[in-house]
Amino acid sequence: MIDQPTPSTYSEPLAADGDLVLLVAEDQKRTVIKLQRGQQWHTKRGFLLHDDLIDRPLGRMVVTRLGHAFLILEPSTHDLIRYLKRTTQIIFPKDAAYIALRLNLYPGRRVIEAGTGSGGLTLALARAVMPTGRVYSYEEREAMSALA
Repeated sequence: MIDQPTPSTYSEPLAADGDLVLLVAEDQKRTVIKLQRGQQWHTKRGFLLHDDLIDRPLGRMVVTRLGHAFLILEPSTHDLIRYLKRTTQIIFPKDAAYIALRLNLYPGRRVIEAGTGSGGLTLALARAVMPTGRVYSYEEREAMSALA
């Protein structure tokens, strides 16, 4: 039998200032945003105030000023890689998984990466070796380091 969470043992995770959250529209369009107090997220479906999302439980619906609903979720590794802002070619999740398997990555391993780029592969490598492993990523272009 699986223990069911009770109010005393389970609390819903809340979105916090600085968190990345996944917004899923009614048509399943997905967007990852970083929550920052005082900011707004604009779309053709209306806008959302970040302050209205901060301290709100994940897994709930939020509604824009035009009445369009979005589900607010914690983004998965796949979401983070797929919806990253990028100016370089990225490694997509299925390729990153193959790379991690070929490198025999598991928690505690150390990885050296040459060229951080947009950070998609770096993120996948970090998730593969966490919590005790490390990824050392080297990027010679300062603009790319700032993006990642």
